[in-house]
Amino acid sequence: MRKMINLFGIVLVLASSVAAAESEFDFEELMEAVDNNTHNLQDSITNKDRDSAIALAKELQNAFKLVEGFFDKRGNAADAVADSKIYQDNAAAIVKFVEANDYDSASNKAIEISKSCDQACHDTYKPL
Repeated sequence: MRKMINLFGIVLVLASSVAAAESEFDFEELMEAVDNNTHNLQDSITNKDRDSAIALAKELQNAFKLVEGFFDKRGNAADAVADSKIYQDNAAAIVKFVEANDYDSASNKAIEISKSCDQACHDTYKPL
């Protein structure tokens, strides 16, 4: 019986941790950060600020991972899940382009993210 209680306690703690991690961000705040970081990323690329561009692209990649999880959990939003995966890939590509000093390609990807975001989720899912 004691083992059962300990096991239940462990499961409860783990479940609480997962729920807390998922609720640690406010979706609207995340979207504002994505919008700001997208604009700041373009500025960093234009100014050839390598460190800033890489950091912002990685932040966007992480943010779009959260967006993917949000829409996956929400359900009935397969297009938003797929789009967020594309944005993660685009952000990863920006990192590679900047590391290779290919700022033109990085800029094109950053513009692609910005335009795609506005046309995809914003038009379809805003306001949530």
